[in-house]
Amino acid sequence: MYLHFLKFEGNAELLGDNEDSTGSFHALCMVAQGAGFEKIEDLLSLDTTVLKIIYTSQTEQYQLNASNLVRFHHLRELHVQSLQAQLLRFSLDAELPVARLHLESLELVRTEPPTVLDRTQPSLTGLGLQSSPDTTAYQIVATDEEEEIVVDGANGADSLTETFELEIVPYEVYKRELASTSNVSFYGWSNLTALSIHDCQLESLHPDFLYGLDRLQRLSLQHNNLKILPPFAFYGAPNMRLLSLANNRLLEVSYYSLAGLLELQVLDLSANNISKVSELTFPPFPKLAKLDLRQNPIEYVFDSSFAIANMTRSLFLGSDQVGLQIGTPKPFQGLAAMELLEIRNLQLPALNQYLFRGLRSLRTLRLLQGNISFVEYDSFAEMKNLTELYASRCAIATLSMDAFFGVKRLRIVDLSHNLLTELPVGLFDELLQLVELYLHGNRLTQLPTDFFRRLAPGVQIVRLIDNPWQCSCTMVQWRQAATNRLKISSSSDNPLAAYVYSNKLTPRCSDPAQGIQNRSVYYVIRKNLHCQIDSNQAHKIAQRISELNRRKQQALLQKRYHHHYHRGGALAAPAPSVRVALAHNNGVRSSAAVNGIMPGGVNIVQVYQKPHQSLLYQQKRQRLQQKLQKSQSRYATSAAAAAPAANVPTPQQRITSNDIEY
Repeated sequence: MYLHFLKFEGNAELLGDNEDSTGSFHALCMVAQGAGFEKIEDLLSLDTTVLKIIYTSQTEQYQLNASNLVRFHHLRELHVQSLQAQLLRFSLDAELPVARLHLESLELVRTEPPTVLDRTQPSLTGLGLQSSPDTTAYQIVATDEEEEIVVDGANGADSLTETFELEIVPYEVYKRELASTSNVSFYGWSNLTALSIHDCQLESLHPDFLYGLDRLQRLSLQHNNLKILPPFAFYGAPNMRLLSLANNRLLEVSYYSLAGLLELQVLDLSANNISKVSELTFPPFPKLAKLDLRQNPIEYVFDSSFAIANMTRSLFLGSDQVGLQIGTPKPFQGLAAMELLEIRNLQLPALNQYLFRGLRSLRTLRLLQGNISFVEYDSFAEMKNLTELYASRCAIATLSMDAFFGVKRLRIVDLSHNLLTELPVGLFDELLQLVELYLHGNRLTQLPTDFFRRLAPGVQIVRLIDNPWQCSCTMVQWRQAATNRLKISSSSDNPLAAYVYSNKLTPRCSDPAQGIQNRSVYYVIRKNLHCQIDSNQAHKIAQRISELNRRKQQALLQKRYHHHYHRGGALAAPAPSVRVALAHNNGVRSSAAVNGIMPGGVNIVQVYQKPHQSLLYQQKRQRLQQKLQKSQSRYATSAAAAAPAANVPTPQQRITSNDIEY
């Protein structure tokens, strides 16, 4: 056995039964082939609080018993892992005082089933199934050969009934079947607060799997082979906050399997074989905040399927393999607190306003992949607080001109990689808070006239690449500063995201008939089409160039400042001569651009002043003026020689840049 100590903190004399003790002893054991576990207590300090055991053998099978670790009275966290699946057996032959237990790629064994001495029968009140006049009522009706589960709607609504066949067997057969099930139970491990059993080939759960674990708050059974959950499978841990059954083989989930988890906040059922969701699927979850059903072959969602979990704030549905069909008018009725809804592979001929009825608090809607050919008017009108809409790769071909009516708080709209060929006039007129608009990857050839002028003034990004644009002079109104802008952020919801310019995001023309293929829209307008731009617009373009260059320079200076600050500590305030020199080099009186104070008490405004016109802009403008004067003199000479008496107007000048084309 190879032993390696990771970390030692505090004094062993300080360690006791108090879990809040500041001292701790961490140890890592790498167990190789041929080692044994009988004398592990002789190799480790008995004051060890955190122990991780990794079995590295690739061929031999060994067994670790919990009884080998009972002498570690201060042990609070135990990790046991095998690099090769199923070669290490972990026997639950004793109870340990650990609070956190993580088991991975093991074979769990228990020689005898647990003997429960304090068993209590679950009641309707304890399971949260106590009926009232205003809530859904559950009834179990038993006959000789079958059992019916009846759900009566509130206030006399229609009832939903599901029938399960019962098989009556002799008692001896029942005992043999029970003996054949897994005996794995953590009854007696009363200190557990977090339990993880990953990739341990669990196929079933013993009825007393978690019995008596009142302190357990987190349970993860990911990557096992569970197909069916027994009734009241987790009733023994009533204070559980998080339950993950992801990546198993569950065929269905019924309300009595999950009953009793009234404190549950996160339920992860992703990557299973669940095929339907109805009122019979979930018991009451009064505190559930997140429900994950991704990558389940769910084909249908019935009315009020999630109404019993009416405090849910995040819901994830749909899979890549099976399309999700929602034929009922109000599948999300009752989810008034929902803030995030993600639906993958939604199959609908038309998206209408009834689908999202009741989602008054929704802020983010993600429709990923799927097949939605038409978005009807007022489709999102129910969601007054919606700020982010993602409908990418949904095969959307047509949008109603009132599709976004009523959602005035939208800041991000992603319609990328669809089948759009045109946009209705005024489609985004009501979105006065719009910041980012993604239309790339469609089949757009033209945009409506004055499309950019009708957008919100605060729009930062309008992504138009990967469309077969038919270039014309109507595109002179396009904003290159918006179409070529890239968002840089560590996270999607970061309010301090930065926007930079990128030539790679330039939309390109696709018109083989005119010999224009894969050329920049702005280059074609300037060189091929010779579109006229009035002097006022040219002045605005020049101002945009100046502002863009100023922001680039300021972002670079701030990046340098952060780099020096994190590497060498806070920077000293610059001398007055430095600020004067900066203002002199820029040719204007400096003014504050940023109001915040940087870390270390240094005001970034005092270090780098905001110039009205950048030095780069002045140099480019000077070069362009020289070229303009030369071209004007040559044009005047040639015009006088060709037609001295004719009144030939001077062609409208265009402003160009080496980095930005207009």
